[in-house]
Amino acid sequence: MKYIFYIIVCCCSLMLAASCGVNRKLKKADAVYEAGGYDKAAKLYRKIAPKIKDREQKSQVFFRCGEAFRKSGNFVSAGRSYDQAIRNKYPQAVVYLRNAEMALMSADMEKAKKQLDSFRELEPNNLQGLTLQKSYDMIASNPPEGQYKVDNMKEFNSRYHDFAPAYASSDYESLIFTSSRKDGKGNRTYEVTGQKNTDLFKVSMSKKGWEKPVPLDNVNTDDEEGAAILNYNYTTMYFTRCRQERGEKYGCAIMLSQAQGDSWSDPEELKIVNDSMIVAHPALSSDGLTMYFSSNIFGGYGGSDLWKITRGSESDNQWSEPVNLGSTINTPDNEMFPFVRKDTLFFASNGHPSFGGLDIYKAYPNSSGLWIVENLGKPVNSEADDFGIIFENENERGYFASRRKGGRGGDDIYSFRLDIPVLEYDLKGVVRDAKTKLLISRAEVVLNGSDGTTLKRITEKDGAFRFRLSGNTEYIAIVRHDGYFAQKSGIVSTEGLKESKTFTENLLMTSLREIVEIPNIFFEFGKADLSKESTGALDELIILMNDNPKIVVSLIAHTDNRGTETANMQLSQRRAQAVVDYLIINGIDEERLNAKGMGESSPRKVSEEIAQKYGFLKTGDVLSEQFINNLQDNEQKETCHALNRRTEIQVESNDYESEN
Repeated sequence: MKYIFYIIVCCCSLMLAASCGVNRKLKKADAVYEAGGYDKAAKLYRKIAPKIKDREQKSQVFFRCGEAFRKSGNFVSAGRSYDQAIRNKYPQAVVYLRNAEMALMSADMEKAKKQLDSFRELEPNNLQGLTLQKSYDMIASNPPEGQYKVDNMKEFNSRYHDFAPAYASSDYESLIFTSSRKDGKGNRTYEVTGQKNTDLFKVSMSKKGWEKPVPLDNVNTDDEEGAAILNYNYTTMYFTRCRQERGEKYGCAIMLSQAQGDSWSDPEELKIVNDSMIVAHPALSSDGLTMYFSSNIFGGYGGSDLWKITRGSESDNQWSEPVNLGSTINTPDNEMFPFVRKDTLFFASNGHPSFGGLDIYKAYPNSSGLWIVENLGKPVNSEADDFGIIFENENERGYFASRRKGGRGGDDIYSFRLDIPVLEYDLKGVVRDAKTKLLISRAEVVLNGSDGTTLKRITEKDGAFRFRLSGNTEYIAIVRHDGYFAQKSGIVSTEGLKESKTFTENLLMTSLREIVEIPNIFFEFGKADLSKESTGALDELIILMNDNPKIVVSLIAHTDNRGTETANMQLSQRRAQAVVDYLIINGIDEERLNAKGMGESSPRKVSEEIAQKYGFLKTGDVLSEQFINNLQDNEQKETCHALNRRTEIQVESNDYESEN
């Protein structure tokens, strides 16, 4: 009898121990879930649930397992967990709503309808249920796809999460994006997603295509960094950092960093709310005075909402209190990843009618100032999560992220553009030495557009440069290189063009060592008075001095050999001074100018170009008094006298510093 009693006591003790062990593990899973470690919590719940004997408790654990999988982005496993919760008689109707959402994301329309019908029967007036019904009806109607063409950016996507692209240069050929790939800064696992903590990476386009992405210097840490945006001139970056502290609820903050050459300054946190809240996904208005972001701070409509803060100027670091964007945009679910283009706000949401998961929407104010929200439709949106869209200026092309089928793994970055003939304009050319015709490398070519854009290229060994141009815009290129005069191109215009076009502007640079003739400067006969016909050439000379602000020059005037040497020397000095006076009156510093009269002492040496223009002259001829007197044709003599009368500019130094 004692033996049987001993057996019973042992069995009860084992059952009690097993129950205590399950409860300890359940408490641990709950703590991880409450701290935001959804991926880790989901895996803990999945191990615990089958060991629970009580059916009601088991259903609750399976439901929470589904919630954890859903919040970590694993909608397939989430659906299976909700199925288990339903089989175990989970008592709340929300399980059918969530299961229907996961079914839509898996493109299982039959299951989605069954689950949605069950939810609507229990809660017919629930706002989320009504929205999901609209989503189902929209998908079932099989609407036509839009005109966007979507392509996976396989060149730099990885098999990990890659998302939240942001333009990093004015030519739109550099991106900063978020990735959990393994060559980042930290190796800790982000317990929300189960992947390595994300870092910020930069990828740039070269002549050979997209280069290998590289992590940003001085920005990435062992914490989670991502979702960046840069200001209009790409000197300031705002990004999200989510801190991970064991046993604490995870919070996210917006950080600020300034460009420092090829690196970034130590990030500073924008103190918007307290540390336990999520403040993420910054977006900037074009003037940099309004910031939009996603947050779960108090006063919203549920989940993460879109908010905005404002400031008085770009130098002002004092932002206003957050303002919620209202119930037209925000829903009981999540609104994230805002992006601003003029008066249109783009964002991702799983609370508006969608094709499944997060969809991308645009919102714009009507005549009364109220927001109008529209789904961007397929193919930008899919049955999976689609989010983080950016546009290339006013062009209908850009990038976004998606977890759709066919990607490389996790979230991938996709390009999009209107799938109609797109007009493309390019400017190409090479930079050469004007005298030797040799190609010039490491020259800086700056392209200024009438739309306010400024693009920059550095020529390589082949001296070549190339720019992508926008439509209905005028451009001027200016090239600079040490030891040369800055050189401007002519005006390149895409205004009114109806077909794609490539412009060619080959730029010739003149060495500062060369004495350069300023053509078309004329004087009254025998006098130092500038003629009206000289204005255009003189104004070009002013531009040259302004484009080369460090040069100090001599303005050299030459006469023909008619008249006495003394008279010609005095006349040429007065003429050189007349040019100097014109430049001073028009804003050129007097210290940069010297007047130098040469009289008839330096007759012209015929260049190849002049010899080609005048058949009676040969390259190398010196138009001296004896040479001219030996000519038999009076018209030829007059031509030589005119060629000797000239104004030149000679650089004396290239280190002038203005006192102003």
